[in-house]
Amino acid sequence: MTLIQPNEPQPTRGEGSAQLARRTVLVTAVVGALVLLTLLAYAAASALLLIFAALLIAAIFCGLARLLQRLGLPRWLSLLLVYLFTFVLLIAPVAWGGVALVQQFSDLLTAVRDQAGSLLARAGDAGLPVERLTQGASEGEAIQSLLPNSGGLVSQAGTALFALLGGIGNVFVVLFLAVFISWQPEIYRDGLVSLLPRDKRRRVAEVLDQSAHSLILWVLGDAISMTIIFSVSWLGLSLIGMNNSFLLALQAGLLAFIPTLGPFVAGVIIVLAGLAQGGEMALWALGVYLLIQGVESNVAQPIAQRWTSSLPPALTLSVQIVFGILFGVLGFVLAVPIVAVVVTLVRELYVKDVLGGPVEPR
Repeated sequence: MTLIQPNEPQPTRGEGSAQLARRTVLVTAVVGALVLLTLLAYAAASALLLIFAALLIAAIFCGLARLLQRLGLPRWLSLLLVYLFTFVLLIAPVAWGGVALVQQFSDLLTAVRDQAGSLLARAGDAGLPVERLTQGASEGEAIQSLLPNSGGLVSQAGTALFALLGGIGNVFVVLFLAVFISWQPEIYRDGLVSLLPRDKRRRVAEVLDQSAHSLILWVLGDAISMTIIFSVSWLGLSLIGMNNSFLLALQAGLLAFIPTLGPFVAGVIIVLAGLAQGGEMALWALGVYLLIQGVESNVAQPIAQRWTSSLPPALTLSVQIVFGILFGVLGFVLAVPIVAVVVTLVRELYVKDVLGGPVEPR
C-alpha cells in the first residue's frame, strides 16, 4: 500500500533566489579560501619544506630510539643517545681534518666541472646543438649554468657568504625542531587532532600514527640502501685506485636518498671524476658504476622494499620534476617522502573511509 504524503510547501521564487544566492556565496567563499591557502602555501614553501625536513629527521630519531628501546633502554635515554650520536656525527668531519676535507671536495667539484665543460666543448665541435650552453662563457661557467643554484635553497641573499650562513642556520633550525618533535610527538599530534570534530579524532590520530610509522620505515629502508651503496662504491673505487674514492662513495650514498635520478647523477659524477685521471680510469669508473647499479637493483632495493611499500616509478619521477621546478633542489630532494606520507593519508582517509576501499587486483 502506498502512503500518501502531504504536499510539502514549495519555496517561492524569492525564497529560491535567496537560497541560490546563499549557496553561491558559500561556494565562492570556499573556493576563495582554498585559492588563498594555496597561494600562502606556495609563498611559504621554503619554510614548509624545512618543517617537513624537521619531521623527517624527527622520524629518523624516533626510529633509532625504538631500536635502542628493544635493548631494554628507556625511551628518554634512547633519544638522548641518538641526539649525542647525531652531534658526534656532525662534528666528526671537522675533527677529522675538516679543512682538508672541504679542500678535497672543492678540488673534486672543480675537476668534475672541467671535465663536463670539456665534454660540452667536444660535443659542440662534433656538431651537436650545445652552442647556447657554451657561447660567451668558459667551460667552467658553462657547466655551472647547468648546475642548480644552491643559494636558492636557503634564502634570497645576494652573496655566497649570506647563503652559506643561511644554510647553516637552516640546518640548526631543522635539527632543533626535530629534537622538540621527537621528544614529545604526541603533543603535536593531539593538538592537530583537537581541531577536528570529536567523532573523527580517533580515526585521524590512528592514520597520523600510521603515516609516521610509514615514514620511519621508509627512512630506515632508504638508510639501509644508502649504506650498501656507500660501502660498495668505496670498496670498488678504492680497488681501481680512483682519487677521492671516499668522497665519491659518500656522494653516491647520499644521492641514493633521491630515487630514480639520484643514482644516475652519482654515476655521472664518478665517471667524470675518472675521466680527469684518463680514459682508462673513466672506463674502470663506468664499470664500478654499473656494479653499483646492479647491487642497488638486486640487493639494496629489495632489502629496502621489505621495510616499506614502493611507489610507482612514473609517480615518483613526475613528482620529483614538479617539486624541482616549483621549489628548487630542496623540493626535489623531499618530493618522495612527502608523496609517501600523502599517499598514506589519501589511502586511509579517502579511499578506505570515503570510497569504501581500493579496486581489487584482477
